[in-house]
Amino acid sequence: MGVETQIASLAFNFMAAQQQRSAYEMEAQLYEEQKDMEAIKTSQQISQVNRKLRMQLASLDSSMSAQGIALGTSASTTALENDEIKLASNDISSIKLMGLSNRRKYGLSAASSRAKAQSVTLGSFAKAAAQGYEISQG
Repeated sequence: MGVETQIASLAFNFMAAQQQRSAYEMEAQLYEEQKDMEAIKTSQQISQVNRKLRMQLASLDSSMSAQGIALGTSASTTALENDEIKLASNDISSIKLMGLSNRRKYGLSAASSRAKAQSVTLGSFAKAAAQGYEISQG
């Protein structure tokens, strides 16, 4: 292979490595965006559980008032309220745990993509050095 062809091959290898690096960087950005979206999703789910809890407690209070039971005086009403609060708290804990797990997964995927981009760059430099040596040896 002629020297000109080897130099052209070297240039194309660099261009291909840059394109692959760009693809990995875009993939990392996508994972970062998914991680951010997961945080928003988790927050919305927690708000929804809290809203549902408030509605349940208001409904319970209305139901007890309609029956003529003074709020806060009935042990059974208090027990029902405590159960609803406990269920909502358990739901929120589960939502937070799943959200954290998914955010971690997306964060690790982004880091992996960035590492691949770095590896592609280093690999292209190593290949270029080897080709440069071959060219110099004639």
